[in-house]
Amino acid sequence: MSKNNIVKMNVTNDLGYGSVKAKVNDTKIHFPSVLALQREQDIAKPVEFDSEKEKLSYLSDMINHMDVTVSSSAVKTQGRFLLGTAAVKSSLPMRAFDVNDFTGKSDNDLSIILTLGMIAAQRVALAVKNDEDLSEQLNAEVNMTTALPVSEGKKNGIVDSYINKYVNSKHTVVFHNLKDPITVSLTFNKVYVALEGEVAQLYIQNSDIKLKGLIKKDFAKNYPELATEIEVTDLVKIKNLLGIDIGEGTTDLVVIKDGKANAVSSTSLPTGYGNALQDAIDVLQTQNMNFEARSQLQDYLSQDVSPLAKRMQNKVRQTVFEQLAPFADKIVEAASKTMRKAGANVEVLYVYGGGSIPMLEQTELRQKLAQKMKDFSGGIDVPVIWIDKSYAQILNEKGLELVLNVLK
Repeated sequence: MSKNNIVKMNVTNDLGYGSVKAKVNDTKIHFPSVLALQREQDIAKPVEFDSEKEKLSYLSDMINHMDVTVSSSAVKTQGRFLLGTAAVKSSLPMRAFDVNDFTGKSDNDLSIILTLGMIAAQRVALAVKNDEDLSEQLNAEVNMTTALPVSEGKKNGIVDSYINKYVNSKHTVVFHNLKDPITVSLTFNKVYVALEGEVAQLYIQNSDIKLKGLIKKDFAKNYPELATEIEVTDLVKIKNLLGIDIGEGTTDLVVIKDGKANAVSSTSLPTGYGNALQDAIDVLQTQNMNFEARSQLQDYLSQDVSPLAKRMQNKVRQTVFEQLAPFADKIVEAASKTMRKAGANVEVLYVYGGGSIPMLEQTELRQKLAQKMKDFSGGIDVPVIWIDKSYAQILNEKGLELVLNVLK
């Protein structure tokens, strides 16, 4: 491979308020949606290695060591950033998406910076694999599918504006980890922006065998009588349904009518699981518990702790759960408004997204939604199906993969 070779990269980018779930070529990626802006005193000395093997291993895993500057007309924020996992591990103040304001992802520099950093990191990994000269600029041409919340993507001109930020600019990412910086130039050929929840439903309609099995299991457990009459293939192919995607910063309610997404009826609730986490942080800080960022709190709750620390973790978890009940009521209210607006006979309701996992375990949201569906069906059960946690967070990314296959 020549040192100036232009590599084609295909990217599915589910950029969430809490984390990025993506696939670059054949590599799956998952990291927190955060950055840390480095001041001069924060900048660490270049990384040194004991062997060439250690160096190559580090560079191949650049996605977890992103220390970058970004040059792009699409980015207004200047500086040297730690991105994702590197930002979390740095102990520096982190910038995340503000789940409380109404500024969309398409207007936030964080969206562009995280996306460019991620793709550039994988370009470095590919260069290492192909034994390219890292002292020369690395180049890539990118095809990408990504998504915006329903309420944002429906606004006039937003999708085109977001696409133009990628395709109408040349983007340069410089990695500063080593003594000699590594420069990556990215050019976007094709970018497709879908609506969050809409692409998740696309994947449900084209479910793999494992997902079908999990849908069948949830359906049979909660609707045993109906399960003797209705096959899982019928469930995933139903053409009139409602999907609720509970994310970190938004909850998207997507209406599928006659097999097609109905953008007019579909809505977004400007609240997600991240809002509950933020409320919990406010409470915990009054109790002298030092949590500052949602990613920090989520990381703590997912840790295996010692028996002595378990009491503290349980207290923190209980504080989070206390914030979920009013959030569940908001989702039910939003579902009611969406159903009235849709004016369609919804035959099934699917619930998914990262926030759906704790909402199932710690609230009565399933029961409340089931009752609300009856209010619009003359008292007849409308099945509420909860997507298993192994798929709940990745349905949008999986749907974007299907779209990318067409885009390529």
